[in-house]
Amino acid sequence: MVVARMKFEKGENVRYISHLDLQRTFQRALRRAEIDITYSQGFNPHPKISFAMAVPVGMTSEGEYIDVELNSFIEENQLLNKLNQSLPTGLKILDCKISIKSHPSLMSIIEKGIYRVTIKVKQPIQLEQIKKRMLDFLTQEEIYIEKRDKKGRIKEKDIRPFINEFLIEKIERQSIYFRMILAAGSHNNIKPERVIQKFSHFGDYFLEYDRLKIHRIDLLARDGDQFVSPIKLFT
Repeated sequence: MVVARMKFEKGENVRYISHLDLQRTFQRALRRAEIDITYSQGFNPHPKISFAMAVPVGMTSEGEYIDVELNSFIEENQLLNKLNQSLPTGLKILDCKISIKSHPSLMSIIEKGIYRVTIKVKQPIQLEQIKKRMLDFLTQEEIYIEKRDKKGRIKEKDIRPFINEFLIEKIERQSIYFRMILAAGSHNNIKPERVIQKFSHFGDYFLEYDRLKIHRIDLLARDGDQFVSPIKLFT
């Protein structure tokens, strides 16, 4: 078995396409590039490709990952170049590794996501006030959000253990730029917008905003006591 693991970016031009459309786009690009991909067996064969995580509509990213099973070996640079020539503007392969070993699925190893979140607030920003708000917010031992379970029942979930980093990178005019490292993947997946919602309602006044933009910087997998790009685990 030959598997290609690729890191790719999803830019502004394609930020509003759905994950299903993203899957179809990659399938068409692989066919156009004449990559010898493996298909499943049965009445409705489909390409054996898998993504680390879905990319929500509206989110841009420079750290997405895809595994593609191949029938034959191909040089990494050759695959990267051929596929980039077939992908539309806004999608680009950044790195590629080929392996003939068996590896756990991408979805099963992702544990953290790094994000840059920008909000445009409606009221004047007081820097010291915002910094104190952030400090007090992170001092909380518990931060609860409401989530629906598989049966549609609303339950409360404490997300504080899953917020590994939450800080203000910069403030420009009416925009605040946050950096977050949150639990991500199939076990615990915390959405950045939910953290912003809790932060905006925290304290003695409501931080009102009318625009929110999320950019995923990278996804991380565990390597011993460290967290690294999943492409580094692919040998």
